[in-house]
Amino acid sequence: MQITIIASSTMVHHRVKCMICGRPVDHRVVFMTDDARVLHAGCVPDHVKVPIAVLLQAIRRLERMVERARTNDRYDPPGPEP
Repeated sequence: MQITIIASSTMVHHRVKCMICGRPVDHRVVFMTDDARVLHAGCVPDHVKVPIAVLLQAIRRLERMVERARTNDRYDPPGPEP
């Protein structure tokens, strides 16, 4: 089985579900198998060998997501006090 990383936005638009957990794919890192099955990065079974290059790409995407979230938190004005 070959696994590649894919853009999750397309999968979200088509309401694709993870083949392992059955939950809808969201904007997390998502993998696709060579037979077009989709799964969350965190749902990859232990027996499936994911190539190092794919794992490194997934790590870089996660790092960018975290940095974007931190930057947005830093620059968003605080909400009004209740």
